[in-house]
Amino acid sequence: MKQQPTISYDESLFAVAERASDRLRVLLVRKGAKPTAIDSRAFPIQDATALAQWLDLKLCNDLRMILPAAGVIVRSTTLPAASQTQMLTALALQAESFFLGSVPQHRLGLAVLAEGSATERRGLIVAWPMNQAAPDIAPRLEAITTYLPEPAALMPLASGDLPAVSADRRVGSIAIALRTQNGVVLRSAREDGLGDAWADGFRRAVAETALNAGVEPARIAAVVASIESAAETDGDRVLVLDPDVRGTLGGKISVEVGQESLDPSWWRTHAVLLGAAVAASGPLADLCRLRKHEKGSEPTRLARLVERYSDPVRALRVVLVAIVVMALAPIGLAWLRAKIYEWKMPASLGAFQNQQFDVEQRILHYEALGRKSLPATKLLGDLAVATPDGIELESIQFSLSQGVSVRGVAKPQGGKSPDEIVNNMANQMDSSGVFQKASWSWTTPDGRNVFKFSLNAQIARPTLIAEIPESRDWAIKSLAKRKWPDPADSKPAASEGEDGGSVESTDEPVKVASSNGPKNGTGNGTGNGTGNGAGEKPDAPATVVAGADPKPPVGAATGKPDAAPATAPADGGAPLPERGIGRRPTPDPNEAPKPPVSGGAGAGAGGGPGAAARATLVVPDTFTDEQLKAMSVAELRDKLTVFAQARRREDLDADTAARVRQDFQRIVDALKEATSK
Repeated sequence: MKQQPTISYDESLFAVAERASDRLRVLLVRKGAKPTAIDSRAFPIQDATALAQWLDLKLCNDLRMILPAAGVIVRSTTLPAASQTQMLTALALQAESFFLGSVPQHRLGLAVLAEGSATERRGLIVAWPMNQAAPDIAPRLEAITTYLPEPAALMPLASGDLPAVSADRRVGSIAIALRTQNGVVLRSAREDGLGDAWADGFRRAVAETALNAGVEPARIAAVVASIESAAETDGDRVLVLDPDVRGTLGGKISVEVGQESLDPSWWRTHAVLLGAAVAASGPLADLCRLRKHEKGSEPTRLARLVERYSDPVRALRVVLVAIVVMALAPIGLAWLRAKIYEWKMPASLGAFQNQQFDVEQRILHYEALGRKSLPATKLLGDLAVATPDGIELESIQFSLSQGVSVRGVAKPQGGKSPDEIVNNMANQMDSSGVFQKASWSWTTPDGRNVFKFSLNAQIARPTLIAEIPESRDWAIKSLAKRKWPDPADSKPAASEGEDGGSVESTDEPVKVASSNGPKNGTGNGTGNGTGNGAGEKPDAPATVVAGADPKPPVGAATGKPDAAPATAPADGGAPLPERGIGRRPTPDPNEAPKPPVSGGAGAGAGGGPGAAARATLVVPDTFTDEQLKAMSVAELRDKLTVFAQARRREDLDADTAARVRQDFQRIVDALKEATSK
């Protein structure tokens, strides 16, 4: 990338700039015992680039911007005559007492005037508060810009005959410099009125300045009248100068601008700039180096933005523009969108717009339905997958305010009691995320341990797609498949036989014939129900291996003509009957009878699965009320299942059974209270 050439600036040059109406007047000055104005230009306010280029062309790297008097505070004080350093130190202490540290050092200017007696000197303090905005300047010029207060620029212009006054209605600024026998009196004022109010404020500021300067009260009215008659107006700018301003400045600054400086009007137009150049080169130079920010600390973009729009007028303009843009932007975007559609689809724009309207109306329709109705079909599906086997639902009610209400009948299923099944249904409804706070109640079970129940739950998120495991997804495993599974699904794989062939395992029971049967059976059944070839009664009934199917196949040894023949043993003995009493196992006469298994009547009695499950149950321990209150809904339901299983045991003593029933009821009451919150 090509590098920009380095510019060697002339340190003896500085430029003074002043805003006048819509222009920015700039005067180029060379420093010295007597400053010299060498060039002058005027730039539009918005053309900051042209000003920067002109300064680079003139090798100037020091810009002094005149600060309106409305933004500064001027204080005059008396100091005992001493060395310059001591007087500046005393002046700094007085400035600290005036402003109490509210004005930072880079916005504070101090100067000791040369005028005074042998015992007293006058000092000036100029402060630029932080809440006062700076004149507009381009960001690229901020690094080289310092600020010069307007009252200091008027001091070289003040004469004994007429004070120097510079006022601007646009910013409400009034700067006055009045020369008296005791020296120059400075005044900075702010007047925000309009029309006659601003004129009255202007006259009042002039009168107060003359009174403070020691002018006799009888002459104050004449001074005000002379100032009004000598005022020159340029737009919002009001300027009062001595008629012989060129003679006033002639001994303080040299002008080498060219032929234009010969015109007296040029001197009056650039009088404030010439006075600022004199002030910046003389004893008042310390007043002319105010900075917006402390040297070395660059403000952030946010700080610049806040500072820029802290001006009420600019902020109001931005707000008005934003309101207009917000009002017109949707219309403009819609028009632009229509134009793009016309460009892309010139022939079918009307049809497309009608289709878009239909889609938008349909979306609004479904949004309204979602707010005022429930997806009943989906909720029925969510309720179906949460309903375990053993429950028959009789009624289902959905309501936006009341939730879901279910009534049905619960029956024992798969070794589980009805209360366990209903409790499992409540847990599955809560875990789905669609329902919440499921609670249920039941009636007294009948002799078959079947009871009716009612279950209520809130509908939390009706449109949520619940995650259902495959074991409970009835779309995969329907009720018919659960009741009557396909034998092919559980058929074991074929094993290899001794001769290398495959032998398939079947579900048919293995039958073994008695060893004491007749040896002459032919195995051709005659249909008489005996199962042997000769129609003779065997010596002993056949024995069936445990686990055989108690239901005989249709047509097996039933005495009908089409009955299948009995199966003959491999050793040629009596054939094994397929049906009838001969299928029951023959007890061994030498074996002692087995004692019956103890257990209650009903399902599982006599040593079945139910009795075996009860025998392995552990009687749960009791719990305190504090422990019960600390349990969550899930823990209460788990505890309810344990106590429901323990309550069914018949081998408990009376005290333990009563305690289990009491604890079961405590859990039920606590669960109702928890789910009703």
